[in-house]
Formats: sequence, C-alpha cells, structure tokens
Amino acid sequence: MNDSPKLQAVSNSADLLATPDQVWALIGPFVGMWHPLVAKIQVTGEGIGQLRMIETIDGKQIIERLEAIDNVQKFYRYATISGIPAADYMGTLGVKQKRAGSSVEWHVRYRSAGAPDLAVKTVVSTL
Repeated sequence: MNDSPKLQAVSNSADLLATPDQVWALIGPFVGMWHPLVAKIQVTGEGIGQLRMIETIDGKQIIERLEAIDNVQKFYRYATISGIPAADYMGTLGVKQKRAGSSVEWHVRYRSAGAPDLAVKTVVSTL
C-alpha cells in the first residue's frame, strides 16, 4: 500500500490587455514585488538556483528556489523549499500572446505535507 500523499495540481490564468512584453517586465523578475500578499522579498544568489525569501503581509515566510527561466518564452519555474505545508512543490509562471493582449498562466503541482489536502490547496491557491 502506498501511503504517500497524492500529487495535487492547481492552475489559474488571467487575460490582460497589456502586451506580453509589458506583463513580463512586471512579473518576470524572480524578485518582482507584484503580488498583493507580498510585503517583502529578499533574494540570495543569481540565476538558476537563486533563492527568494518572501515575507507575506501577515508575517509568514516562504522560501523558493528558481529552477528555470526563459525570458524569450517568458516563463520561469520555481520550487518551494519551506513556508507552506507542501512537498515536491513545483510552480510555473508564464505569459503568452493572446489576441491583442496577453494571458498570464500559473501552474503548480505538489503533495500535501502535514495538513489536510483541502487546507493545503487553499494556501497554494491563495498564493
């Protein structure tokens, strides 16, 4: 019998009137302060492998590691190291052309760790 938590996935997207270049200029930098729940970001290192420590507006701390970035294709992939009750957390944030504007797409997969699936999904979806 496999007692390992089931792999979960969450996705979200938003269509914008801005061009992909305009949107990527805002959300593309791994140190970007665009998320409304983020109070502060501190980055250690450069490029692939760099860490970002996020402090949320309610005082929580989350540490993420940059796994891949492509400024031409306008996406990056990151892993969460600590701060949320999830394991094997891998997220992707990207921007694509959509008609005259763009579409921002976010996908994440993870396994719940230390909390019920619904509670972890709520945390992940909010972030």
